[in-house]
Amino acid sequence: MAIKTTGRSRQEIGRHQSQLLPEAIATAARSPYWAKRFKEEGAKPERVKSHDDLYDLPTLDKHQYMAALDADEAGYGGLLCQDIEAVKRAGAIIYRSTGTSGKQARFINTHEGFQVFGDQGAQLLAEAGAQPGDHVMITFPLSFWAAGWGIYYGSRALPVTLIPAGAPADGLLRLNLMKEYRPSVVVLTPSYALTLGRQAEAEGFDLRSFGVRGLLLGGEVFPETRRQKIEDLWNVPGGTRNFYGISEGGPLFALECAAQDGLHLFEDDQVHQFWNPERSEPAREGELGEHVFTALRQRVMATWLNFRTRDAAVYTDEPCSCGRTTRRMWVKERLDDMVKVKAVNIFASGVEEILHGVDHVGEEFRLVVDRIDERDKVTLQIEVLPSGERQAILREVSKRMHAALGITLEIDPLEPGTLPKTELKARRWLDRRPKD
Repeated sequence: MAIKTTGRSRQEIGRHQSQLLPEAIATAARSPYWAKRFKEEGAKPERVKSHDDLYDLPTLDKHQYMAALDADEAGYGGLLCQDIEAVKRAGAIIYRSTGTSGKQARFINTHEGFQVFGDQGAQLLAEAGAQPGDHVMITFPLSFWAAGWGIYYGSRALPVTLIPAGAPADGLLRLNLMKEYRPSVVVLTPSYALTLGRQAEAEGFDLRSFGVRGLLLGGEVFPETRRQKIEDLWNVPGGTRNFYGISEGGPLFALECAAQDGLHLFEDDQVHQFWNPERSEPAREGELGEHVFTALRQRVMATWLNFRTRDAAVYTDEPCSCGRTTRRMWVKERLDDMVKVKAVNIFASGVEEILHGVDHVGEEFRLVVDRIDERDKVTLQIEVLPSGERQAILREVSKRMHAALGITLEIDPLEPGTLPKTELKARRWLDRRPKD
């Protein structure tokens, strides 16, 4: 099983979504939260007939959801579309997510709701090289990683044998599990793929002997230079597949094919739009916009209506070289993780791409943001390896940053091992600006 091949036109995909959208909106309207929002903002949910009508409805973002949850934690922020007792009688899973904000969000979904993502999870595993009867290992803790449940249900659908290796398992235990069970696919973040690979080298493990055919990489944005490092380290040329999702939506949305040319969005189950980050209007194809989604088949907790992900992305409706016609997107960075200095947007993934070409610089780095005299200042912290000459390295990094960004960053050289090693998601920004 691979990503569903479709020869449907954009018009046919739109008609399919329009058939499901009214019921999805009516479901959301049954929640106390959305009923109140619709009334207060004069929205007419019954008028939504196609994806274009979604621009007329209110939106939801992480901050609004957390505020609703603070006001009504027992009722899941008023976002439940049915009675909580009915949800529990149907059989459900409770999970939490810290995301990039550090504060726990709280979710509940039925087994039936998760079955929607089981097929998508199976597609992820198959596209990465898993076959029925294989072992697959996931390195995320299921309690804090909603996509893990999609992988779990996908493992049942394919079927494969799942090895959950999230916390409290550590790197050494994971490596020993891989050596024993020889999983065909390992699921982890790009940063941790490098960390675990380096640990394997240090501990004397031969990753090339483990039989891994593919890696599913999700949870953070990464440049092509990091992909190449990972594929070389794990000996899986062309074997990495980026995937994308978010807890509020289900949580599996998109997956790369073998072309590794953008994320194919799952459009049978969600409407994926790209909005101007500042206004409720569409971004043009190829223009940087904010990814906004609405789920079509979820019926329990309506965090999935017009949810603004804060992910800056571009999209295309051009068919992929693999022949599929689903919309593709490229996530550039979280808008919350983008800092503008002297009118230049700075993305951590772009900085990583620049640093990749500089010798004698470690893999870990951090961008520190301060506010001085009402202006934002960014300092780049790097680890300088003892094999290089420090001042020459600093000059080279500064020159390359200026050539790529058009501005000068202060470079703070650190000793190797100073910055924390990445376990799950890399945290590249340290924001020290005063909170308004």
